Amino acid sequence: MQFISNFTNIMENQFEIIVITAGRLFDQFGIRAVSIDTVCNELRISKKTFYTHFPQKEDLVDAVLTYQKQSNQEKYEKLLKNKNAVDSLIQIIKEIKKSIENESLLMCHDLEKYYPRVYEKHELIKKNIIRQGFEMNLKMGIEEGYYRDDLDVELISLFHSVQIKNTFEMMQQANKKYTKKRLVDFFIDLMIHLIANEKGLKYMEEQSMQDL
Repeated sequence: MQFISNFTNIMENQFEIIVITAGRLFDQFGIRAVSIDTVCNELRISKKTFYTHFPQKEDLVDAVLTYQKQSNQEKYEKLLKNKNAVDSLIQIIKEIKKSIENESLLMCHDLEKYYPRVYEKHELIKKNIIRQGFEMNLKMGIEEGYYRDDLDVELISLFHSVQIKNTFEMMQQANKKYTKKRLVDFFIDLMIHLIANEKGLKYMEEQSMQDL
């Protein structure tokens, strides 16, 4: 039994190492430019070992995106721990902005063009994660007394999940370049005034004064 347990751990560690390494290479060079041979040579493993974990390259691409999402989820949970709804919302918007800025354009282009099935799958997952995150935040804010209690939680969370990424990308691509701080402050102000009640707005004003 101990042998089986050790073997399983080795296989799991090997899987994770391949995924992390491939993710780094995809970010740097794009997916298409990174072959299975490239990954195997980088890690000094055989193709037989690679195919033990990933029958084809598409499976590796899928695993890389899954791993990145899980890592982001864990980071979010740590960042939002012990924060109230207003502070959590501000942190969420800032992190979404960071993730958009840090996305590899090469990887995104290759993913959409050469792996459309994987792209569509993970875009849907991403939108659902963002929507669910906003929904949880809205419910928490209502319970804490910072948000209006007449909010249509389902529609507002759906609205934010669709609009926030599109808005950041559109503003970044505009002819006039806006500073990152201005974009984030704009979105935070827009959302807070849409959902906050008097207590929530007062809290935001107090926090803004402390930041000065």
